[in-house]
Amino acid sequence: VQGVTATAEALAELLGQDVRTLEEKLSSSRHFTWIRRHVTDDIAQRVEEANLEGVHITFEPRRYYPARTLAGPILGFSNIDGAGIEGTELAMNELLQGQKARRAALRDATGKRLMTGDDAEESEPRAGATVVLTIDRYIQFVAERALEQAVTTHEAKAGSIVVLDVASSEILAMANWPTYDPNQPANRGKARNRIITDAFEMGSVMKVFTVAGALERGAVQPTDTFDIEKGRLRIGRKVIRDSYHDEILDVGGILKRSSNVGTIKIARKLGKVGLYETLKDFGFGRSTGIELPGERRGLVHPTKRWGEIGLAAVSYGYMTLVTPLQVAAGYAAIGNGGIYNEPRIVKEVRDPSSGKRIYGHELEPRRVLSEKTSHTILPMLGRVFDKGKHGGTARKVDIDGYRAGGKTGTSHKVDPATKKYADHLYLSTFAGLAPIDEPRIAVVVLIDEPGGEEYYGAKVAGPAFAEVVAETLRYLGVAADQLPSEAEPGEEIKEARGLPHADLGETKATPS
Repeated sequence: VQGVTATAEALAELLGQDVRTLEEKLSSSRHFTWIRRHVTDDIAQRVEEANLEGVHITFEPRRYYPARTLAGPILGFSNIDGAGIEGTELAMNELLQGQKARRAALRDATGKRLMTGDDAEESEPRAGATVVLTIDRYIQFVAERALEQAVTTHEAKAGSIVVLDVASSEILAMANWPTYDPNQPANRGKARNRIITDAFEMGSVMKVFTVAGALERGAVQPTDTFDIEKGRLRIGRKVIRDSYHDEILDVGGILKRSSNVGTIKIARKLGKVGLYETLKDFGFGRSTGIELPGERRGLVHPTKRWGEIGLAAVSYGYMTLVTPLQVAAGYAAIGNGGIYNEPRIVKEVRDPSSGKRIYGHELEPRRVLSEKTSHTILPMLGRVFDKGKHGGTARKVDIDGYRAGGKTGTSHKVDPATKKYADHLYLSTFAGLAPIDEPRIAVVVLIDEPGGEEYYGAKVAGPAFAEVVAETLRYLGVAADQLPSEAEPGEEIKEARGLPHADLGETKATPS
């Protein structure tokens, strides 16, 4: 007993642990017990130099993430035994873990192995598979840098940026703020992959799908014009307002000026069933099947719950919960000639010994728009960047060297305390495609609850969108467009809004 106590006291001083706890471990009847795992090299050396009877140092593998915070919430992390806990580590755990060696044996009373000559149940260790993600390290870095700048500048609660390859819907970047370093256990609980785990009423970025559905079903023609009634429309006791006082706008002009009144009138022509079917066609209300844990399906209410105000609200992005990834996939489909591909983040998985490809997502394209409708919408999205007094909501957003198309969004959030839309809680968004003539990437930027003076999507999310688009296209080798050298000055743009105020890795050995 004295030997156990002396050893426990020595270890307590070396490890900074409780003496009684160590005594209990050392007094165990088990032949082996962990005292402490994944200690530092310095502690391991001091324990070894102490030369304590019965105490030994052994090495075991530990997952190490050399890129640190880069793509932290996407990669996730594993526990001390190498089992995936979050992110890709969890989703692909069975493939990544491999198999430990197994040895069946009899032991005598002292714990020594008896040689029986029977190795029938023995197996050799097998390394885990190689999982290759679609994420591009540089594009991920650009997205995270732009997002951090946007969130900190506007004192926001959180933010997300997702970049998709238009042709395949492979995810090139998936940035979240706050983020974490998977190597630091203490920080892991402070962030999550909000691009798939959080669903929002994203506001005006959803108007694109209302217009797309109406054009696809022949409810409106691109040249149709609408009386915007100077930006004010009464529905029952509710009054829907625009930030502008436009009188007449065509379909493209409604997107350009982000007119709620115009969008509602288009939705009325499309009808409840048509709008509902459009949203479902684009994948809203169901999971994308992304190879990551924790994805939310979002919510599209059945039409019987809409009513007249409900149709209006859904048409411009309220009463529908969507994730940033769902929105990005929808925009990618518009840019891909109307072909929808499920977004994917795992490019392939290869066998560790043979290098043979054992998993790779095959594209299952699904047409959601005709090619004609897709090509009709693209220039409309480009008009959002029009300059001048009567320009688009993104006219102050300048993308260095490229023409893009997109949609701004500024939506109110529901206050959890009052269950009503709060005047001080905003969601600032920007979604779009670039280059707009032949789209290569779809980008969605979401800034959650900006706390500074600015909250409009163009002001808050626009600069991050512009930076990510320009840097990504240059990196991909896309030739720059010939753009005007000077932007036309004009008045400050405000996002149109009107609310239905209802109560609504790498492995290394570590001493243990």
